[in-house]
Amino acid sequence: MMDNLDRWLARVPVGVEALDSLETDVWARVRSLRAERIQMRLRIVAIVFALGLGAANGGVGASLVRPPVSEMSVFSSASLSPLARLEAG
Repeated sequence: MMDNLDRWLARVPVGVEALDSLETDVWARVRSLRAERIQMRLRIVAIVFALGLGAANGGVGASLVRPPVSEMSVFSSASLSPLARLEAG
């Protein structure tokens, strides 16, 4: 089995980097991928939180707010409004 490994290593082109740093490069890439995965999870949590907060403030909060009372609310019936006489009917 070692003979096969020696033959494969002998076929490595001359201009290729040495394989001495291969393990450290692999572990650096693994750490990089883990960091990217953690960042993606944090982004998803932030987006879900923002959507929930927006829905709570926009949906529930808006339904609890009462519209301001109009100055014309005194004339609740259209026939009592002084503007009713100006309408062309």
